[in-house]
Parts: sequence; C-alpha cells; structure tokens
Amino acid sequence: MEMEVVRDDLISQLHQLINNYLEKYSQVSLNALASRSNIPVSTLRRISLGQQKSDIAPHTVLNLTSYLLKEKNLTDLLRKVDPVIKDYLEKHFGQFIFASEQRVYDVDLNTYLQDQHRYFIYKLAANHNGTTLMEVMELFGRQGEIKVQEMLNLELIVEEGGRLHAKDKDFALDLKVASSHLPELVRFYKPETLGQGLNLFYSMSESMSKEAISEIKNIQREAAKKIAAIMDDKNNKGDIPYFSVNLAETFILQTEGELQ
Repeated sequence: MEMEVVRDDLISQLHQLINNYLEKYSQVSLNALASRSNIPVSTLRRISLGQQKSDIAPHTVLNLTSYLLKEKNLTDLLRKVDPVIKDYLEKHFGQFIFASEQRVYDVDLNTYLQDQHRYFIYKLAANHNGTTLMEVMELFGRQGEIKVQEMLNLELIVEEGGRLHAKDKDFALDLKVASSHLPELVRFYKPETLGQGLNLFYSMSESMSKEAISEIKNIQREAAKKIAAIMDDKNNKGDIPYFSVNLAETFILQTEGELQ
C-alpha cells in the first residue's frame, strides 16, 4: 500500500510538471515533447492525463525532469524537483551519481551515446588527458575514425594538442543506456595480464536474504565512493585509461511482494 502511495505521488508530481510545461509552451505538442525528452509518447500521454497505473522507469523520470526543468547539472536538478521525485531518483540511481557538483546529464547526449562506438570513444575522451585518434583506431578501426570525425563535427569532442577531449568530462547516463554497454565493457578485461597487477576480477554468488543483500549493497556503495574519490584526486591522474565496474544483481527477477 505504501509503495502505491509513493507511486501515485510521483505520478502526480510528474503530471503537474508536464502540464505546467505545456501551458507555458503552448506551441509544443505532446508528440514533440516526447521526441525531445526521449520518452515514448504513449507513456508521456498516460502520465500527462494521470492515467499511469504501473511504475515509471527511473530513466523516464530522469529524462523528463531534466528536459522539463532545462537542467543538466544533476546536483542542481535535485534541488529543483519535488522531494518525492528527488527521493525516487536517489533511490534508483543512487546518491553516488549525484555526488559531484559538476556531473551533468544531457538527454540528447544520453540518446547519442546509445551507439556503442560513440559511447566508448566519448568515455575515453572524458578522461582527464583525453585520448588520441590512434588509440581509438587501435580499438575500433575505420569505424572508430568515422565516429571521431562525426563527434568532432558535432562539437561533442574537441581536439587540443593532438588529443581528443569530451565536451562534458563529468557526464552521466541513465542506467538503461549504461547497462546496455556492459557486455562490451567487460570484454576489455584481460585475464592473461593479471600478473601485471593492473586488473582484478571476483565473481561470487549465493542465495541470500533481503537483509544480507542490503548489507552487500551498502559495502559496494561505500567502495564506489572511495574509488571515485581516488579517481577524482588530481594527484592520482596518469596516462593509463582505467575503468572499474561495481555490479550486483539477482539471477531471477524478484517482485516487490517477494521482497517485502
């Protein structure tokens, strides 16, 4: 019952945001708003009419609020939304992605980086020292070169001193887009180079209680914060393009009823 109340409050707040926006910009149609915010028009229509009966996907809430409030900075976005929306975003995306004062979320960039090559090139270019065309071509060949030129033309990346840099170094993607790139990201793991001391891999599984899962998540959340702090420290910047993945999930989908 409590979950339904929270959902209804969330829908009510989004319903109000949408209709306020459409009243202010009367020339914008619901179809146009759906396209610009990258949300299915059927979903947007149900929310705008207050007829959404099921839970709303977290990335839909993020896309919608970011676009409607014209706010890319995630910290500022949390300050602008109603507490119900703020709690929902923090619950599903975690406070970790909102920790940086500079981190931005751009609906258009989020859509653009659904393409795998674009995503990895932009991710490399977002490192403090960027990347080079040669590095990109070593990874992705001719396709990488084509994508780099495309991104240069769109001014999503810039070239400085022979290196490629992302327009927004501290960017965030919604979970749906980020997770879609996980399989390819994991392929970069090279077990044969374990002896060099640069990589790490643990895989553990067991049937757990909800309380134990919550405890594990808390540990992982704290670990992610500590890793981020090390990565953000200017004294630790170097030339090795390094990544870390923090992931935990159930093998079988659990419903809210099973988890209560």
